[in-house]
Amino acid sequence: MSNNISEQKSIAGLRANAAAFIVNLSFFTGLGLLIPIFALIVEDKNSFVRAYSKQTLAITVVTFVSFLLNFIIFLGNLAFLIVFTLLVIFQIIATAASILEKEFKIPFIEKITDLLFV
Repeated sequence: MSNNISEQKSIAGLRANAAAFIVNLSFFTGLGLLIPIFALIVEDKNSFVRAYSKQTLAITVVTFVSFLLNFIIFLGNLAFLIVFTLLVIFQIIATAASILEKEFKIPFIEKITDLLFV
């Protein structure tokens, strides 16, 4: 095999650098899983194309895992915002009730206070 990458042939007769370019470009098109896997299956001789296929596949997997973690964090932040907003509203009601000499118990908090302050 020639040492000059642009002279090497790869998938479907493409030059090796063109095949590697297509594999790299697949990351930006949303085909970052399909094309590198296809290239790894079809291209068994050209280490240049295989290296870029592995690299693109790894980057796509890391990006997907990062997206999932970000989504989980987003859901956690959303849950916190909802719970915090509800607690602030309940605390405002409790503050108003105290000045009106009425007792107001925030739902579920009584169980927590019983556990904390036996």
